Amino acid sequence: MTKVALEEASAIDPPPALLYVFHRQWISEKRYDRSDLPRAPRFWWEKTLFALVILLPSTIYPFATAFNSSITPFGTSLVVAGTLIVLLLLSIFWDIGPTFVEKAEARFQNRYAADIYSIPVTFDAKPTLVPGFSRLTAIRADKSQAIGAWALRFNHGCQVA
Repeated sequence: MTKVALEEASAIDPPPALLYVFHRQWISEKRYDRSDLPRAPRFWWEKTLFALVILLPSTIYPFATAFNSSITPFGTSLVVAGTLIVLLLLSIFWDIGPTFVEKAEARFQNRYAADIYSIPVTFDAKPTLVPGFSRLTAIRADKSQAIGAWALRFNHGCQVA
């Protein structure tokens, strides 16, 4: 290799130590704004359920057949996916989910209620008939009146510019 070719190659491909230093400096200078990430607990609960609807039915079948040989792949998929879809729909439309998710969601909503809604509102997780599940309820702070989640979102949500 000639001296010119060697200089061109070194100009194009810096030594690994220099790459490491440059990469570390770039990462330390780059500030990630985490405010863009959706962090509501119910958001992550719903996305987890959606991923489980996609992945779990096909992976659980071999384990289900160990208990009973008459279990079919279609039946397993139908039962598992159906249960997860029902949980997902309850979470989306009626704000019903596991108690730990709904309590975290109430804390999250209370923290940002003044920014999101045009009326003063507080959130709380009320237990349902099913143990381990709760429903998120919204109460107007000025009138102490319960308000539906969809009415709150559509009628009292702040406009985003």
